[in-house]
Amino acid sequence: MTDDLRIHPGREPRPGAGDFVLYWMQGVAMRARQNPALDFAVEQANLLGLPILVYQGLRPDYPWASDRLHTFILESVTDLYVDFDGRGIQYAFYLDRRDRAERAGRGGNGGSRSPLVQLAERAALIVTDFFPTFIMPRQIRGLRAKVAPPVIAVDASTVVPLRYHETEYSSAAAFRPRVMAALPHYLYLLPDCEPRVRGQVELPFEAVRPTSDEIRRLVAQCDIDHGVPPARTIRGGSRAAEARLVRFLDYGLPRYLDRNDPNAEVTSGLSPYLHFGCISAQEILLRAREAGPAEQFGKFQDELVTWRELSHNFVFFNPKHRTVEAIPRWARAELAAHEGDPRPALYDDNTLEQARTGDELWNAAQRTYLVDGWMPNYLRMLWGKAVLAWTPNAAECLRILEHLNNKYSLDGRNPNSYAGIHWTFGKFDRPFYRRPIYGTVRYQSLKAARDKFDVSAYIARYQPSVGV
Repeated sequence: MTDDLRIHPGREPRPGAGDFVLYWMQGVAMRARQNPALDFAVEQANLLGLPILVYQGLRPDYPWASDRLHTFILESVTDLYVDFDGRGIQYAFYLDRRDRAERAGRGGNGGSRSPLVQLAERAALIVTDFFPTFIMPRQIRGLRAKVAPPVIAVDASTVVPLRYHETEYSSAAAFRPRVMAALPHYLYLLPDCEPRVRGQVELPFEAVRPTSDEIRRLVAQCDIDHGVPPARTIRGGSRAAEARLVRFLDYGLPRYLDRNDPNAEVTSGLSPYLHFGCISAQEILLRAREAGPAEQFGKFQDELVTWRELSHNFVFFNPKHRTVEAIPRWARAELAAHEGDPRPALYDDNTLEQARTGDELWNAAQRTYLVDGWMPNYLRMLWGKAVLAWTPNAAECLRILEHLNNKYSLDGRNPNSYAGIHWTFGKFDRPFYRRPIYGTVRYQSLKAARDKFDVSAYIARYQPSVGV
């Protein structure tokens, strides 16, 4: 049975009402196994004696919608069809290809209720993915307001459920003992819950089942930002996630203590797959623990459990996580006191976005986002701290970092994104010695990076000729 702490309830199911249980997959748990939200939906369908339908829709009007994000999702959908077919569970994917004028001119839903609402009104119960940021909370509230059946959200993204914690933690040192004490209770592979009632639900739309060859054509038909191309090196889906995990266990984990050297390429690279839920954190952690070695695994576990789950804790308990109000009070005061300090440069949005600043390492890091849709964490720290020096205040810096990260990075729009961005401003950190612009907020130097890794080699990999 699904742990109660994972469940964020709505109204109770209505026995005898509704034709099926609907699992509304929102794009943060895109997997057919090791998925607590799916398991809960199957459990409820079995209790009610009803079939289950998995529905996923992809609209063109979500923030930062682009070829990059659409392509990753559609690549994941190709795997989901195969995986759900293998379990005998009906999965239906709806791709909205209407343009803005059509949606606006016909009431936003083409003059009728959306496919999701039409299905939800016929269901006994709707189960969906709980996710504490981006558009998911608003979408869940919206569906609950539109339909009579209960809508229950299930936390499938964390190892230790968010509701296990009762407050926001301000540091990893405070959070670590709490989450590590709970880890043994929650770190296990889920037994698959199989549906007892099989049946096909009639759909109010024509489901799209994309093949790899069709994805580019389908994406081109959508009214999204076609200026952000698919990531050069990252493909979506559970099979790509599995391949990436195997590579990390074989090559990256044994050398994980070198993770701050971006040329070493030993980080897991799994954050896009964790964001979209193509693979579970539990499976990654268990397989990494088995692969070892102990010292490297210990550091990887700290990143995947302590820091990742601290990020979710921050976003869950702090509704202002997209604003400067979430910056610690001491750090906010320090940054405000130094707003009048001279800046080495003030760059506009376009100069930053197109990687045309006066620092070639920063430009190379930004081009990593532009072409690969991902950036090693050590570079992200340098990248964010530099923008703080190139903008007039923390609010402007926050706006730019959120936009660049969420527009280009496949793991953007995520609790880790907001925690990492806020770390730039002193979140989860302590005061350091005072400097211009930063005050006592930690400073990191792009120039000092030359003592840590071969900066010239990294810059050479991300010259403008790579496609930007």
